[in-house]
Amino acid sequence: MISFRLNSDRRAIYFLCLNALRFVPYAYGLLRTHAELDPMIGDGYTWKEPLIDIEPVDLTVSKITDPTVLLASCYVWNHNQQIQIARRVKESYPEGRVVFGGPHVPNDSEPYLRENPFVDVLVHGEGEIALRDMLAAFLSSEPALDGIAGISFLSNGRYVNTTPGRQLPKDLPVPSPYLNGLFDAFLEDGRPNKIGLWETNRGCPYECTFCDWGVRTMNKLRRHDGDKIRQEIDYLAQHRMEDIYVTDCNFGIFERDLDIARMLVEAKQRYGYPKRVRIQFAKKSNETVFAVSKLLHDNDMLWGTTLSMQSVDTTVLKEINRKFLGLRNYRDLEARYTTAGIPTYTELILGLPLETRQSFVQGICTLFDIGIHEDIRVFELALLPNAPLSRPDQRETYGLETEMRPLRLAENGKVPEYVELVFGTRSMPREDMAYCLLFGEVIQALHNGGYTRFLARYLHDSGRMGYADFYTGLLDGLLAGDTAAARPFRRIQRLIDDFYRDPEMPQIHRILSQPDMLAFLDGYNPKRKGWPLWTYIWLAISEIRDTFYAGVSDVLVSQNIKMDEPLRDLMSYQQDLMLTLEYDPAVGKTVRADFNWYDYFFHGRPLEKASCTLHYGDKTMGISHRFELVKGDRTRFVRAAIGMSYPYSKFRHFFHQRDTTTRSLH
Repeated sequence: MISFRLNSDRRAIYFLCLNALRFVPYAYGLLRTHAELDPMIGDGYTWKEPLIDIEPVDLTVSKITDPTVLLASCYVWNHNQQIQIARRVKESYPEGRVVFGGPHVPNDSEPYLRENPFVDVLVHGEGEIALRDMLAAFLSSEPALDGIAGISFLSNGRYVNTTPGRQLPKDLPVPSPYLNGLFDAFLEDGRPNKIGLWETNRGCPYECTFCDWGVRTMNKLRRHDGDKIRQEIDYLAQHRMEDIYVTDCNFGIFERDLDIARMLVEAKQRYGYPKRVRIQFAKKSNETVFAVSKLLHDNDMLWGTTLSMQSVDTTVLKEINRKFLGLRNYRDLEARYTTAGIPTYTELILGLPLETRQSFVQGICTLFDIGIHEDIRVFELALLPNAPLSRPDQRETYGLETEMRPLRLAENGKVPEYVELVFGTRSMPREDMAYCLLFGEVIQALHNGGYTRFLARYLHDSGRMGYADFYTGLLDGLLAGDTAAARPFRRIQRLIDDFYRDPEMPQIHRILSQPDMLAFLDGYNPKRKGWPLWTYIWLAISEIRDTFYAGVSDVLVSQNIKMDEPLRDLMSYQQDLMLTLEYDPAVGKTVRADFNWYDYFFHGRPLEKASCTLHYGDKTMGISHRFELVKGDRTRFVRAAIGMSYPYSKFRHFFHQRDTTTRSLH
């Protein structure tokens, strides 16, 4: 038995869920509303407003006074900060109970508890039932925790890990924190850029070894009540929530999800909100996913639909327990979404077991071959505390070479957060992984970003050069020289090499740690902190377009590609297509072409010589046309050309769009 002495005058609950973004503190709301179903808990505690801003530790600690319980929802982006806050609070209020939960709490918890003795209890997995039982126990003068499932703690130096936690039943009987008014103060505080977290179902039926989601939810899918969902949508719309992030890990897996999408659209039509919905779609795309995507896209609400991959290599996918639909199915899916004009994106993870340099590069080019051109996102493999791939036997089997790296630059009074990244494997040595990271960033800048997408497509479709030969040859050719065209690529290569050597360089803020690169980007938006590596390449090229395309031509010639009449005309078309800082939306831009490139690329017609004039009339860019183009405005140019740092989509950025293009034949 573990016992605590209770002072009945101190029953204040504080909740830490720190985040750099303005997310609704949804975990706090769900945990509190479920706990207060017990009237003794409702009467016995006062819940303070959740602490959500990442501020200096001293400032956050000063906001916590006489806590009976300090709760912390822990993720990779807030764990270290919350640990230091809890340590300080415990020093000032030793009788207060410190309870940690969330995905970053390790299931193998004894070393963690002994290293952090000021943490009284850890909650493992789903937290509603365990927290309710714990708060009820804390109302006793000698609370007994041994019988509460799903927790671990030290009792007089003895490690206790109770039975596996209990899950909520299939109907998820949790009162809505939105409808209960728990978020009213947060939503009405006048601060901008809020994102509404919102759950309609819970659980994941998959067991991918790099992820801890299926492990945490024990694979059972459960659903919130439909009437509650409808009322929550009305609440969010009436409170003018522009962006909703659906936290379900497989939205579209149920047929009713289409009804939910219809409710969201009806709310926008009635109230003007929400403007956009971000969804983590079902891993296996189906008719419901397509119907939801089309409905939201047709109403300018869709951030994009995931065609889930992680790797294109079937051996890799089998090794990580990831189901694969087959390339033919992905080709058919992409064609269907493209025909409907629905934006899609694909996520790849660099560093997965058995992946090689060749399979990774070829995998990206295979995605191009099946028609996925708009948005490919490359993420470095991070080992999460409870993911199966983090187990010692898995690390040994695959030769995972990892290092702890800071996520962001350290700021005064704040604690650096660290992530365990994979820098090499038995199948992909360190130098190969560095190359693949560079290759992925170059692909996002040049192909997704449009600078060489149409050139590469033509060379591939005409049989003159495949995607892999084009992009590896272009990258190698540029890196081999010290020309102005090569400098953005050589700078990113040097940054990646430095990152692989420097244990203090932050992963997310790599560019912010480089004074020269930061000075360049500050010229566009000094307030922005989210600069993926490819954005530097894209913006650097925008300032040397003529030089860059001359460099591309030189590389092609060196590879025995003849710059014949169609290719010369295509190079001009490709360059003219790109957005520029000088573009004036009040006037538009008129260009000439000797071949029917517009019809060839955007309408699938055969290539023919047909002299024409193209007029580009773009006035806004991005999802829901939200980013206005203004001639010479560098900050607005960045938003229109490459988008926001978060939430992110590459759709309707980079170049003049086909729906604003008019064509006239000579």
